[in-house]
Amino acid sequence: MTISRRSVIAGAGAVATGTLLASAPAAGAVPVAGAASPSTGASLPIASRNSVWTRSGAGPLYWSIYGWAFPHNAPIPEAEWKANIDWLARDFASHGYRMACTDGWIEGSSRTTEHGYVVTYNDGWEHDWAYWADYLAAKDMQLGVYYNPLWVHKAAVADTSKTVVGRPDVRIADIVTEGDFFAKGIGGDTLYWVDVTKEGAREYVQGYVEYFKRMGVPYLRVDFLSWYEDGQDANLGTVGIGHGRENYETALRWMDEATGDDMELSLVMPHLFDHAEAEVRRGDLIRINADTDKGGWERLSGGRQSWQDMWPNWHNPFLGFTGYADRSGRGQLILDGDFLRAHTFANDDERRTMATLMTVAGSPLTIADLHSDIADHGWVYTNPEVLELNRQGLVGKPYFHSANPFSSDPSSRDSERWAGQLPDGSWAVALFNRSDAPARRSLDLSALGIKGPARVRDLWRHKELGRLGTVAAELPPHGTLLVKVFPDGRAARYQAAFAAWGGGAGFGNTLDGHDAMGYAEIGKDGASVTFAIHAPRAGTYGIGYRYRADGASQLTVGAEKPDRTPVAPAQRLSFPATGGGWRTATGTLVLSAGENLVTVMRAPGDSGSIALNHVERR
Repeated sequence: MTISRRSVIAGAGAVATGTLLASAPAAGAVPVAGAASPSTGASLPIASRNSVWTRSGAGPLYWSIYGWAFPHNAPIPEAEWKANIDWLARDFASHGYRMACTDGWIEGSSRTTEHGYVVTYNDGWEHDWAYWADYLAAKDMQLGVYYNPLWVHKAAVADTSKTVVGRPDVRIADIVTEGDFFAKGIGGDTLYWVDVTKEGAREYVQGYVEYFKRMGVPYLRVDFLSWYEDGQDANLGTVGIGHGRENYETALRWMDEATGDDMELSLVMPHLFDHAEAEVRRGDLIRINADTDKGGWERLSGGRQSWQDMWPNWHNPFLGFTGYADRSGRGQLILDGDFLRAHTFANDDERRTMATLMTVAGSPLTIADLHSDIADHGWVYTNPEVLELNRQGLVGKPYFHSANPFSSDPSSRDSERWAGQLPDGSWAVALFNRSDAPARRSLDLSALGIKGPARVRDLWRHKELGRLGTVAAELPPHGTLLVKVFPDGRAARYQAAFAAWGGGAGFGNTLDGHDAMGYAEIGKDGASVTFAIHAPRAGTYGIGYRYRADGASQLTVGAEKPDRTPVAPAQRLSFPATGGGWRTATGTLVLSAGENLVTVMRAPGDSGSIALNHVERR
């Protein structure tokens, strides 16, 4: 029996920033005022993968075959693949959608290299991966690949001449266990799981990654991770042999090491136990909701509204994005809301909501419509003002009412009110109406730390709304408002409540006197808050840190470019006790022209804890 992706998912509905900061001072660096000494230069604790992909903020723009393969419950024919690539190149590549990615329905690819790696998406295809990578490259585009390096096709196991790359002494058959099939519990015996405890397993898994990297593949979508970890599916029950937490983490570590900064690593269908603790350390993207399936409003906002402790934790992306908002942001995780099928929605209000939600949450924007069914709905993917938010790396957050986990306290966050800050200090604000009747939604700009009115622009209507103190709208059923807000003043203020929290840093709002929605709490070794800050020119800038501390604290501050280029050396900054109120520590920091990632962190040798309200570039 061949296990299709459609049959598997049909019932699915019933932290720190890593090696941040250079060890040697940058030329012209000025120590931060109050610094006790420069940091030792040792690598800071790594609580996240912190790749160049996550450091850039939002997810990629691309097209997926899902919109053909799901309705047909079959692998996409090669001629249909080509027709859609040509359409993508003609109509969407100029808007940034420069990748085409395969997905699922892969059991029918049995032809393998001498090392057991599948040579094409399907045996019915004439051309191999390399051909299509070259075809796309000729159109200034790239090939994304859906495949799990832990899979071994039974044809490669049966062929005793096939050996593990770099290990001629290890046959492909030696790295699997008989009966350990990908979908054993539901009759599937086409793909084996790799047994990571066996000699040669690491070389096979990492060799698979290298195999695709050599073709120039920038994006690897690794699926069914929950099935590997414990063999359990929320709807199907036992589907195979569970390999255990330790072996699961080993497999993720191998993929992390092999992909590095050369390939974006997308983790699909993970259980995300311990609030994605393993995945944040090893992946770039995580799926946070059930599959798109037939699309439409029901999959975007409907279905199960409660949390469960296995994949999918939340059924729809509204709740998945809201629940994992404390895990997203620069250097942390990109939250993947799955594919977009614009033609499946009932009206344009729903289509705008679809695109707005994915954009404000920093998700990939993945077209899964086809050249044959998109009709006249392509406009929703090509709004230049909306796409500019993705280009600038927007990763927003829902409005937080408290620090309680959303999984146990659904009242702690508001899935219908979102905001995110851009590197230039401006803001994107999104309001949603998930109900079936017209409703008013609003957000006071004081939640962003903005005092008084500010210029507001509607990004879907391309219209200036004037100077407002509150963003508000009467929204139709399933409707949205997406605006950009431009604060006054020469100083750019960056709110910690909307920044990236890593290594145990988190949200707080119980201390009196804070501005904006709240603040970030930095109190554990490795805890960090990272801000994307634009500087109009390279040079030394005054920086203010508004904070509150019960006792004297010392933290590390520094800056890098998203591509890891050192900008300023790590400096230790003193934060004296504030006596129950808020105060501002001031200093200077060298910034590069353009975008900088500025991080405040409790590094090795630091001490104390603070509530960080905002930083200000002066």
